[in-house]
Amino acid sequence: MTRGNQRELDRAKAAKKNAGPQKKEGDPLARNATDAAALEQKRAAKAAKLAEAAALEADSKAREEQRVAMGGGKKKKKKEDVGLDDLLSAGLAGGKKKGKK
Repeated sequence: MTRGNQRELDRAKAAKKNAGPQKKEGDPLARNATDAAALEQKRAAKAAKLAEAAALEADSKAREEQRVAMGGGKKKKKKEDVGLDDLLSAGLAGGKKKGKK
């Protein structure tokens, strides 16, 4: 198989890697101000989302309490406690063992 333009691509990739970080354009104070504003918007959105989730959870709990108070609660079935012997003997065959007559 031929290499085609693989060498050229590798050289371009290496040149890009070795170029170093690019300088940011604009005034640093202006960038800091815009970054702070964006961060504040992000925090406000997150706080609003948490408040909405808390309100939904409180509403859900209130509805559940109301449903249970009215007698609409589901009855849970009790699970039988499975003994250790039952777990260990599960899958064992009760037939003859090899070598015994």
